[in-house]
Amino acid sequence: MAKKSNSLLSYLYLIGMALVIIGSFLPLTTALGGNIKGASAFSVITSKNYGGIIKVGSILALLGAVAGAVLCFIKVGKAGFYKLIALIVSVCGGLYVFFNISKAGRKILSGLSKSGFLNFGIGFYVILIGWILAIVGFALSRE
Repeated sequence: MAKKSNSLLSYLYLIGMALVIIGSFLPLTTALGGNIKGASAFSVITSKNYGGIIKVGSILALLGAVAGAVLCFIKVGKAGFYKLIALIVSVCGGLYVFFNISKAGRKILSGLSKSGFLNFGIGFYVILIGWILAIVGFALSRE
Protein backbone atom coordinates (compact mmCIF):
# COMPACT_ATOMS: atom_id res chain seq x y z
CA MET A 1 0.00 0.00 0.00
CA ALA A 2 2.88 2.37 0.71
CA LYS A 3 4.16 1.91 -2.83
CA LYS A 4 0.84 3.11 -4.26
CA SER A 5 0.89 6.22 -2.06
CA ASN A 6 4.47 6.88 -3.14
CA SER A 7 3.53 6.72 -6.81
CA LEU A 8 0.59 9.08 -6.26
CA LEU A 9 2.94 11.63 -4.72
CA SER A 10 5.37 11.27 -7.62
CA TYR A 11 2.48 12.22 -9.92
CA LEU A 12 2.25 15.49 -8.01
CA TYR A 13 5.81 16.24 -9.10
CA LEU A 14 4.92 15.37 -12.69
CA ILE A 15 1.82 17.57 -12.63
CA GLY A 16 3.89 20.46 -11.26
CA MET A 17 6.52 20.12 -13.98
CA ALA A 18 3.80 19.86 -16.63
CA LEU A 19 2.28 23.10 -15.34
CA VAL A 20 5.67 24.81 -15.63
CA ILE A 21 5.93 23.64 -19.25
CA ILE A 22 2.38 24.83 -20.04
CA GLY A 23 2.96 28.15 -18.26
CA SER A 24 6.04 28.76 -20.40
CA PHE A 25 3.77 29.06 -23.43
CA LEU A 26 1.28 31.44 -21.76
CA PRO A 27 1.70 35.22 -21.42
CA LEU A 28 3.78 36.16 -18.39
CA THR A 29 2.58 39.78 -18.11
CA THR A 30 -0.64 41.71 -18.71
CA ALA A 31 -1.46 45.34 -19.38
CA LEU A 32 -3.13 47.37 -16.66
CA GLY A 33 -6.55 46.94 -18.27
CA GLY A 34 -6.22 43.16 -18.18
CA ASN A 35 -5.51 42.73 -21.89
CA ILE A 36 -2.94 40.06 -22.61
CA LYS A 37 0.08 41.91 -23.90
CA GLY A 38 3.15 40.16 -22.51
CA ALA A 39 5.53 37.69 -23.99
CA SER A 40 5.69 34.06 -22.98
CA ALA A 41 8.90 32.36 -21.88
CA PHE A 42 8.93 30.46 -25.16
CA SER A 43 8.70 33.69 -27.16
CA VAL A 44 11.61 35.08 -25.14
CA ILE A 45 13.65 32.05 -26.16
CA THR A 46 12.79 32.33 -29.85
CA SER A 47 12.88 36.13 -30.16
CA LYS A 48 15.89 38.18 -31.19
CA ASN A 49 14.75 41.12 -29.03
CA TYR A 50 15.96 39.70 -25.72
CA GLY A 51 19.52 39.45 -24.46
CA GLY A 52 21.56 36.29 -24.22
CA ILE A 53 21.50 35.95 -20.44
CA ILE A 54 17.70 36.32 -20.28
CA LYS A 55 17.39 33.68 -23.00
CA VAL A 56 19.66 31.34 -21.07
CA GLY A 57 17.53 31.74 -17.93
CA SER A 58 14.35 31.05 -19.91
CA ILE A 59 15.91 28.01 -21.56
CA LEU A 60 17.05 26.68 -18.18
CA ALA A 61 13.58 27.13 -16.69
CA LEU A 62 11.88 25.30 -19.57
CA LEU A 63 14.59 22.67 -20.02
CA GLY A 64 14.61 21.85 -16.29
CA ALA A 65 10.85 21.33 -16.35
CA VAL A 66 11.02 19.13 -19.45
CA ALA A 67 13.86 17.07 -17.98
CA GLY A 68 11.96 16.63 -14.72
CA ALA A 69 8.84 15.47 -16.57
CA VAL A 70 10.84 13.04 -18.72
CA LEU A 71 12.52 11.60 -15.62
CA CYS A 72 9.10 10.58 -14.34
CA PHE A 73 8.72 8.19 -17.27
CA ILE A 74 12.14 6.58 -17.54
CA LYS A 75 13.93 4.30 -15.10
CA VAL A 76 17.37 5.51 -14.10
CA GLY A 77 19.48 5.03 -11.02
CA LYS A 78 19.20 7.87 -8.52
CA ALA A 79 16.13 9.28 -10.29
CA GLY A 80 15.22 11.30 -7.20
CA PHE A 81 18.55 13.11 -7.32
CA TYR A 82 18.15 13.92 -11.01
CA LYS A 83 14.58 15.13 -10.42
CA LEU A 84 15.87 17.45 -7.70
CA ILE A 85 18.55 18.83 -10.03
CA ALA A 86 15.93 19.41 -12.77
CA LEU A 87 13.68 21.22 -10.30
CA ILE A 88 16.52 23.40 -9.02
CA VAL A 89 17.60 24.28 -12.58
CA SER A 90 14.03 25.21 -13.53
CA VAL A 91 13.41 27.35 -10.44
CA CYS A 92 16.79 29.10 -10.56
CA GLY A 93 16.47 29.85 -14.29
CA GLY A 94 12.96 31.21 -13.87
CA LEU A 95 13.80 33.31 -10.83
CA TYR A 96 16.86 34.73 -12.57
CA VAL A 97 14.70 35.90 -15.46
CA PHE A 98 12.00 37.19 -13.12
CA PHE A 99 14.34 39.30 -11.00
CA ASN A 100 16.20 40.70 -14.00
CA ILE A 101 13.39 41.78 -16.32
CA SER A 102 10.50 42.40 -13.96
CA LYS A 103 9.92 45.77 -12.40
CA ALA A 104 7.70 44.04 -9.87
CA GLY A 105 10.55 41.65 -9.08
CA ARG A 106 12.73 44.59 -8.14
CA LYS A 107 9.91 45.90 -5.91
CA ILE A 108 9.71 42.57 -4.14
CA LEU A 109 13.43 42.62 -3.46
CA SER A 110 13.22 46.09 -1.92
CA GLY A 111 9.99 45.38 -0.03
CA LEU A 112 6.69 43.81 -0.96
CA SER A 113 4.20 46.32 -2.34
CA LYS A 114 0.50 45.87 -3.07
CA SER A 115 0.96 46.61 -6.77
CA GLY A 116 3.82 44.12 -7.09
CA PHE A 117 1.71 41.32 -8.58
CA LEU A 118 -0.74 43.33 -10.69
CA ASN A 119 1.20 43.12 -13.94
CA PHE A 120 1.66 39.37 -14.02
CA GLY A 121 -0.22 37.26 -16.51
CA ILE A 122 -1.63 33.76 -16.28
CA GLY A 123 1.63 32.16 -17.35
CA PHE A 124 3.48 33.51 -14.32
CA TYR A 125 0.91 32.10 -11.93
CA VAL A 126 0.75 28.72 -13.69
CA ILE A 127 4.55 28.42 -13.48
CA LEU A 128 4.54 29.44 -9.82
CA ILE A 129 1.84 26.88 -8.95
CA GLY A 130 3.75 24.26 -10.94
CA TRP A 131 6.95 24.89 -8.99
CA ILE A 132 5.08 24.67 -5.69
CA LEU A 133 3.40 21.39 -6.66
CA ALA A 134 6.70 19.95 -7.89
CA ILE A 135 8.48 20.92 -4.67
CA VAL A 136 5.72 19.43 -2.52
CA GLY A 137 5.57 16.30 -4.67
CA PHE A 138 9.33 15.84 -4.52
CA ALA A 139 9.52 16.49 -0.78
CA LEU A 140 6.75 14.00 0.04
CA SER A 141 7.76 11.19 -2.30
CA ARG A 142 10.61 8.90 -1.37
CA GLU A 143 12.45 7.41 -4.34
